[in-house]
Amino acid sequence: MEPLMIRLYTFPDCLPGIPYTRIPIQNPSQGPKGKIPFIEDNGVVLGDTTHILEYLHRAYGLDLDLHLSALEKAQSHALQRLLEERLYWVIVYSRWMDVANQGFARTVLFKDVPWPIRGLITRMATKTVRQALHHQGLGRHTGDEIYQMGLSDINAVRAVLDDKPFLFGDRPSVADATAFGMLINIAGPDVPSPLRDLVHDTPSLITYLERMHLLYAQQSRETRQQAA
Repeated sequence: MEPLMIRLYTFPDCLPGIPYTRIPIQNPSQGPKGKIPFIEDNGVVLGDTTHILEYLHRAYGLDLDLHLSALEKAQSHALQRLLEERLYWVIVYSRWMDVANQGFARTVLFKDVPWPIRGLITRMATKTVRQALHHQGLGRHTGDEIYQMGLSDINAVRAVLDDKPFLFGDRPSVADATAFGMLINIAGPDVPSPLRDLVHDTPSLITYLERMHLLYAQQSRETRQQAA
């Protein structure tokens, strides 16, 4: 699952009380911004996870950052921009452009696509991703430079986390949902990279991911029970 989709799913699951249904979407163009995830709530259709989370806050009073100070909210905002605007794209590079992972898209992302056209679809998607990385700016760097940026971003998360249960103390915040989405995508899939090595070699990050996963699973069960 994409990092930003995990971020969105983690947020309501950390604050149970609103039943919802996940609907698989194969065509991102169905979304209001031409990408997924997006939500529909009482006739309101919203794309982009940041806008969706802001809507949930306004409409339902869901606020994972209520316990943060003004300074911590500013730090959280800066950390999330780092993760969403750079580490996310390093993950994209790792999955699509790193020669060591060339088979990932074909065998994992497009495994349900019929074989006769799977190669064509993979090549078309790879070309689109390469162009997106170039336009974003990250794709203009060498692979070593890109991975060094990603390692710096992960180390920033590690420094903020330190020995705390969550990034900003004893309770999860929106930044935790964002970080969890990124780090679990780095640590989980069998996609070798320097990023994956760093996460697996950092006990505090592995423990953090286990803690977030347990929280996510527990709240998911409670949300499903309320929806039943």
